[in-house]
Amino acid sequence: MSQNLEEQKMSNRDHTSSLLPLGLVIALLLTGCSTTSSGPTTFVVPVPPPATTEYLVQPGDTLDVKFYYHPDHNQEVLVRPDGKIVLTLIGEMPAAGSNAAELGQEIAKRYSANLRDPKVGVTVKAVTTLTRVYVGGEVLRPGFVQFRPGLTAVQALLDAGGPKDTADMKEAVLLQRVGDTEYRPTKVDLAKVIEEGDTKADMALSPSDVIFLPKTGIAKANVWMDQYVIKMLPIRPGYSLGGL
Repeated sequence: MSQNLEEQKMSNRDHTSSLLPLGLVIALLLTGCSTTSSGPTTFVVPVPPPATTEYLVQPGDTLDVKFYYHPDHNQEVLVRPDGKIVLTLIGEMPAAGSNAAELGQEIAKRYSANLRDPKVGVTVKAVTTLTRVYVGGEVLRPGFVQFRPGLTAVQALLDAGGPKDTADMKEAVLLQRVGDTEYRPTKVDLAKVIEEGDTKADMALSPSDVIFLPKTGIAKANVWMDQYVIKMLPIRPGYSLGGL
């Protein structure tokens, strides 16, 4: 009799251990699919990410120009839309497209006709976002891309590395500035441009616009679980794992 009880206990342990892998699989599936994704509701233009290469001065930037041996000539200047700055004694000079060190050397060179051995340091005090477009969401390199006349939504997307596999190209959102802090959202079907070649579906951008690519609908957890997990398992909701 005791032998039969021992064999029954061993059988129950074997049965229980066989349920663990399936239970763990279901738990992992539920954990992996617990995040839902919906289209953006509130958009805020983020601060430009730290530069991975040396920053180049852009129109709209504010520069702090310091003369180490002649502090009376220290000045703060704004880079004009034409890319030039205006300095005392020497007047206007190109600035956009140069890094801070190069610009400091060029300023020192021009001031050498008026000052003895000038040493100049340039610091970018404030960076403008008015000549950039932000591309975010399901893209390979989310961040700011440089605006240029004629830039379109698809071109900006490609500048940001292109879409991820999880991007819903039909539900792209274009945000256009309508005030100092407000944006007007417009839905853009970029799939027509990339997949069907319909260039008329593309949108021309303006400085400070935002392009956002949401995730595809399959990324919504409830739908994904119902269609691609629950219906594929050999059990159904309401069934006991102990009945396997």
